[in-house]
Amino acid sequence: MRHALRVTRFSDAYLAKTSSHLPATRLTTAELAVTMGVDGDDLVRLTGILERPVAPPEQATSDLVIAALRPLVADLDPRSIDRLVLATVTPDHPSPATAPLVQHALGLDHVPAFDIGAACAGYVYALDIAARALATGDRNVLIAAGECRVRTLERATPGVRVLFGDGATGALVAHAPQGLRLIATGLGADGSGHRAVRVEAGGSRLPTSAATVADGLHALRMEDGAHVFMKATEAFVELADAFLGALGLTLDNIALVVPHQPNVRILERMARLLRLPRERLVITCDHLGNLGGASIGVALDIAIRAGRIAPGYKVLLLTAGAGYTAGAALLEAVSPC
Repeated sequence: MRHALRVTRFSDAYLAKTSSHLPATRLTTAELAVTMGVDGDDLVRLTGILERPVAPPEQATSDLVIAALRPLVADLDPRSIDRLVLATVTPDHPSPATAPLVQHALGLDHVPAFDIGAACAGYVYALDIAARALATGDRNVLIAAGECRVRTLERATPGVRVLFGDGATGALVAHAPQGLRLIATGLGADGSGHRAVRVEAGGSRLPTSAATVADGLHALRMEDGAHVFMKATEAFVELADAFLGALGLTLDNIALVVPHQPNVRILERMARLLRLPRERLVITCDHLGNLGGASIGVALDIAIRAGRIAPGYKVLLLTAGAGYTAGAALLEAVSPC
């Protein structure tokens, strides 16, 4: 990160429950390659992504998020939820926000609900917001991240189309000492890289028009894939060093690293640079692709369900996204997950 990382310690915030939802339909890289007119083996070699979940046409981001959050609220009194924070860059509509749609569907009509747009760092940003809300009086906060991006990529630059999948994740952040205790977060941003990965049109800078649609300016664009690859790898390594250093820790103190899932090759290079053994790293993007802001939460939930986190384990979340945004979080399991 070019700018200083904002590190905050927390003493009374826990990821009491986690969840995720992935569409059943899978699109393989070989199938995608046919539509792109390129060699599927080359795409797999470059990215390590074999397939990704794809939402059915009738579903949008809110549907995926609702499915992810239902298990978290099934046994709760709705009146005990004080806030809902949803991270997404693929909302159902430009306006209103998607969080109120989710809130209404879950029967949480009294709850403040809002979206945040921190790209692939959205889950950690939402976690930081939830912990701050608990510190100022909230009892339970639902956080979620969801993306429904595959259908938006038909006119995206080729290096982008192969990366993404659809999915959603959620967590109940509470005072109850169970699950994963949030020790600290570290957030940062470097706006000098804001053009590297972007959707050009549809905002106030370049409103939607017949010309922007005709020119494909609503599709995701990546200027220089090789440069973004290197920047992403550097961001992970620098973020880990800066965050753990601020906490007086090293990777030797960490049982499991759960990174954002941009593609397998970036994570493999990150692991080599950090000298991190494969058994201490969670990789899910080989079969899920990049789920955007949801990817790190889905990867954490998968690790929990696979029994990879035991009481006493410290878990490091690392994420970097368009903007550039970056986020890290240190968790410690206080009970069986």
